[in-house]
Amino acid sequence: MPDGAASGWRAQLAPLIRPILRYASVMGIKATNIATGFIVTLLLARAGGPEVLGSYTMAIQTAQLASILAVVGCDQLALREVAAHLRLGEKATANSHMRYYLRFVTPLAVLVAGLFAGGVMALQAAGLAAAQQGTLIAATGFVAANAFYLMGLGIVRGLGDAVRAQAFDGLFTVPLALGLGLLLLAGGHIAAVPTVIAATACLVASMALLFFLVWRKARDWGHDDSILPPSPWQEGTPMMLISFLMFFAQWLPQFLAGTLGSAGDAGAFRAAWQLAMPFAVVQTTAAMMISPQISGDLRQGRRDAARRRLRRNRYATLASTLPIALPLLIWPKAILTLIFGAAFAGTAPLLQWLVGANMLAILAGASGAVITMSGRSRETVPVMILAAALMAILAFLLVPRFGITGLAMAYAAGHALRVGQGYWLTRRILALPPGST
Repeated sequence: MPDGAASGWRAQLAPLIRPILRYASVMGIKATNIATGFIVTLLLARAGGPEVLGSYTMAIQTAQLASILAVVGCDQLALREVAAHLRLGEKATANSHMRYYLRFVTPLAVLVAGLFAGGVMALQAAGLAAAQQGTLIAATGFVAANAFYLMGLGIVRGLGDAVRAQAFDGLFTVPLALGLGLLLLAGGHIAAVPTVIAATACLVASMALLFFLVWRKARDWGHDDSILPPSPWQEGTPMMLISFLMFFAQWLPQFLAGTLGSAGDAGAFRAAWQLAMPFAVVQTTAAMMISPQISGDLRQGRRDAARRRLRRNRYATLASTLPIALPLLIWPKAILTLIFGAAFAGTAPLLQWLVGANMLAILAGASGAVITMSGRSRETVPVMILAAALMAILAFLLVPRFGITGLAMAYAAGHALRVGQGYWLTRRILALPPGST
């Protein structure tokens, strides 16, 4: 074949191959992070049993939930604004906006961490947090550190570096898993409180490295304060509420498992969720991957491009998750017993409900990317609140009859409501004529 013809074929195939390679790279990195998080769960489950696993998980998840309040949606605002201004070639404006949001979040992170510590001490004084073995108060530093971690991830995604962002998303579990493994090999004892402190130290180290890379990339961009950034209180609050309610939907069943049951029930729930979590992570990661491109498409009024991007993203996530989901749905008891031990075999129905709910979101596609990047987040808030209330009500109704499996059933019901509304709103947004958003 002549060189000219070969070059022509390569030029035609490149636009098709690049997104596939990019998706594969990001998901490969994410799979590694999921694996290390899974190893942490496995080590805690094997060495400390459901009680240690439940206490550690409750503390970290509660700290992550609180940190979302400290960010006030500025991580997603930074992503949206940086991506949009870079698409227009306005590096100085993008740099000014990211710095503005970081300055805004700093005092809030300190305030929320202080309120978190005060709230935990009040609960302990009232005798309501004894089952957590002191891990909640140990997670205070994790609150502030995770707020900046979220900001760093949002900025890096806005810079268009999806591969690097995914390399850092969950990176702190890598040294944590290594440390726990070495401790066990040396004959040491794994407890919940030291593990929470170690997780915080690993998160701080990962956050510092993340911001060093951001600084190195944007240090020569200059500043342009002539364009006022969107207000975090007006624009960011709806985004924060959505992120908070989405994470709350994951946190609440874990909390209720320990409240309505025991720390052991919380650990059993966490084991099942650890196997179902990768599907939710893949869906969220896929949405984050295309968010900068969706922001640019919508800013330029190219809804046709956004629709095509969303469709390709849905097909890719479905193809990468279905082969793993089917075995978990068909043989859940055998898989739980093999991985975590016989004590976790009773959570098989719970695992099926969680996997099914997360696969529903994958079938619906990355609706959150379109809704957030279009500035329509506040329209989803009422439904998110309704879904959280529905999940809480169903949990109290179903747990007495079905045990902790009832928590998964309640989660699936609230999740289905959120997914359905997001799918419907996304179709409306992308059906509007150019310039209407």
